[in-house]
Amino acid sequence: MAAVVDREVVVDREVNVDVFDEAYGSIMFKTVTREVTLLVQARSGLSTTVVVSAVVIVAALLIAFAFLCVSAYAWLVVQFGTVFAGLIMAGVFVVIALGAAMVCVSARRRARERAILARAARAHSPSWLFDPKVLGAAVQAGRTIGWQRIVPVALLGFLAAQWAREYRNKAEERQEF
Repeated sequence: MAAVVDREVVVDREVNVDVFDEAYGSIMFKTVTREVTLLVQARSGLSTTVVVSAVVIVAALLIAFAFLCVSAYAWLVVQFGTVFAGLIMAGVFVVIALGAAMVCVSARRRARERAILARAARAHSPSWLFDPKVLGAAVQAGRTIGWQRIVPVALLGFLAAQWAREYRNKAEERQEF
């Protein structure tokens, strides 16, 4: 009877450890999620209140724009007749669309230029391998694990990084054509 009780106690301890591990993982995930949320809020000032307020503002602006268009059309009907009022309203929206298209094209061009400059600057920057923190971590890993074990792993990592760089460069060349 005592062995059964001991066995039940061991099983209960294993279950409790599993429950603890799951709870700890959940707490750790919630902590990481909270940290990311705080980082986004600190950089952009974004919160639930801001998002809800922005949605209300956009909805109100769309409704006001619709009423403005209807009233402008009604005024134009009185001034020029139904056909010409429709043509004038269509012309106004075509002008707005052309202006938005020009802004879009220039923004796209600027974004591409910035991305090209950023990639060129990153390509000519020193490698992250020469960062003192990375070198310090590598030396510490070599001392802890042993150089005979760490060198093959490092070489495999280096080969994988070179393969990934070649694959990325080939994919970029295909996109350019």
